[in-house]
Amino acid sequence: MAQNDNESRTFDVLPDPADFRDRLYEPTLIEVPPRIDLEEYKLIKVPILNQGSEGACTGFALATVANYLLRRRKIDPDELPVSPRMLYEMAKRYDEWPGERYEGSSARGAMKGWHKHGVCSSEIWPYVLNKVDRILTSDRIDDAVRRPLGAYYRVNHKDLVSMHSAINEVGILYVTAVVHDGWYHPTPEGVIEPSNKKLGGHAFTIVAYNEDGFWVQNSWGVEWAKDGFALLTYDDWLENAMDVWVARLGAPIRLRSAKATATSLSDNAGKAQVYTFSNVRPHVICIGNDGQLSREGTFGNTEEDVEQIFTNDFPRITEGWTKRRILLYAHGGLVNDRNAVQRVADYRPLLLQNEIYPIAFIWKTDFWTTLTNILEDALRRRRPEGPLDAAKNFLLDRLDDAIEPLARTLGGKSQWGEIKENGILATKNTEGGGRILLKHLDNLLTANSDIEIHLAAHSAGSIFLAPLTQLLATSGKVETGPMKGKPGYGHSIRSCHFWAPAITIELFKETYLPVITNGALKHFDLYTLTDKAEQDDHCANIYHKSILYLVSNAFEEIMRIPLIRDFGKPILGMAKYVADDVELTELFKQSKANWYQAPNNLPEGEIGASRCKGHGDFDDDRLTLISTVTRMLRKEVPNPELEFQRSADSMKDEREQLDSLAKV
Repeated sequence: MAQNDNESRTFDVLPDPADFRDRLYEPTLIEVPPRIDLEEYKLIKVPILNQGSEGACTGFALATVANYLLRRRKIDPDELPVSPRMLYEMAKRYDEWPGERYEGSSARGAMKGWHKHGVCSSEIWPYVLNKVDRILTSDRIDDAVRRPLGAYYRVNHKDLVSMHSAINEVGILYVTAVVHDGWYHPTPEGVIEPSNKKLGGHAFTIVAYNEDGFWVQNSWGVEWAKDGFALLTYDDWLENAMDVWVARLGAPIRLRSAKATATSLSDNAGKAQVYTFSNVRPHVICIGNDGQLSREGTFGNTEEDVEQIFTNDFPRITEGWTKRRILLYAHGGLVNDRNAVQRVADYRPLLLQNEIYPIAFIWKTDFWTTLTNILEDALRRRRPEGPLDAAKNFLLDRLDDAIEPLARTLGGKSQWGEIKENGILATKNTEGGGRILLKHLDNLLTANSDIEIHLAAHSAGSIFLAPLTQLLATSGKVETGPMKGKPGYGHSIRSCHFWAPAITIELFKETYLPVITNGALKHFDLYTLTDKAEQDDHCANIYHKSILYLVSNAFEEIMRIPLIRDFGKPILGMAKYVADDVELTELFKQSKANWYQAPNNLPEGEIGASRCKGHGDFDDDRLTLISTVTRMLRKEVPNPELEFQRSADSMKDEREQLDSLAKV
């Protein structure tokens, strides 16, 4: 190998951070021979790859693993090389370090990427040195699911017995190590001689072994070492090894129905998400810090990905529809990412069946976990050790009054403020995910004026959509609210549906009410709990009213103080504040706006029907969703196909309840 080629190499593989969730490989009683001959491995003719100067070795080494496993598959072997570029780009998406705009990655990140998405062929996603190409196109996604990863395990890199056993079971290991100057100058026999000059982290594969060490296949071309292979001594390995993984291929499957997609995505399906990603991805936009697009995780996306939704996915999926509709949906603040995506998958069959194309903002809230901790801390500060004395029962009526100021000062107000700010910034920030969506949505609507736009939001989602609605529906400059002074796009919104919205009435009047009044937003439906249901609700069985009562009384700028200020900040999702507001009362007298309170006895299919008894019920209440879709269609929903999958949180709650009963 030429010296200048060596000098251009990049060594920036990152070690896998400790993660005790990793499944550790355990040796079986498979026979382990004293050696595996390299020449036997060469008979399989796994391509020798060349990464060039880019630090993409995690993708190249894992591509070598995939190429080997595909060629060795007993049924339907596949000699078409896979894409190192896809594996490398996905590795950066799943690393524990933020962003993708850097070279280098970790072995675990690459394994997660293959596990989540599969891997496409190099023909569909070719590797061009230093060319930025991060777009997961529909063709790439559809091809990648044909090569899913099955089971994979971490191998103790210090345990040679486990490594020998694993390579005899599977035939190849995916490894990372710190490499040194000796890698530049292997002997004519292909032996890497020791050196104290460290170069950095590198990924490669182990394909054979003998009594002296491991035979490695590198990604530096056939000119390196012995036709692309070299012997790494055990001493060298034990001194410099970082991580080892072993894997098997999964079996490709095809899900033909939207319902099957939702089921496969659920927590009951375990690790089957690779099969559902291609179906759900065109309906999801992930929002991270400061409202910007989140590039990390299974459904992370870039602006190019958002553009793909409108230029590729939407035309493809809606081809043949008699009426095209887009629903922009924002979930509530108590929901984590996984459950939010699951809801999109649950809604998808019903919506697509009725020619409604959903686009959901997944905006990383998950306030519930934080809120529960805050409430538990607040309760501890207001009770003694041991059981409560029955003589103090009269104090239970004042528990909520005591919880509110404590929850506020223990972080509730600041956490709620961050959620609201992040939602607003998604559109207010010029680089925010909402602003990016609006740019591409505007292009679509300008060219296709017949497409209907609908909005729906649960709880804090109403705050997220507020500035977006201002820009989307305002003609000329926005006059009030967070987007004041900004020019709007002037498009019509056919309907807007709020389920127990957490937006303040003040912000609603600044953002939504102007476009409802001037007719740019054609129809508005508000769903709330009755005030009795609101007061019968609870938060973690500590605060004994709904989350909206807690937000109104403790987390907004104005705090409720008993006897001094008996009301908190008026919130649109609370029946008592809606009923007391003169302007809202007048609004709901008009045909373009309706207010429905739950639970009610309206039959399924009738607009306004809802059986919700708590704040968290709205996003998975069958009648509420069917009612919402009926309003969008302006006609009855025929044979509604709707089934909600259970979330991990609900199953966890049931397990804990069963455990507590078992202890009694």
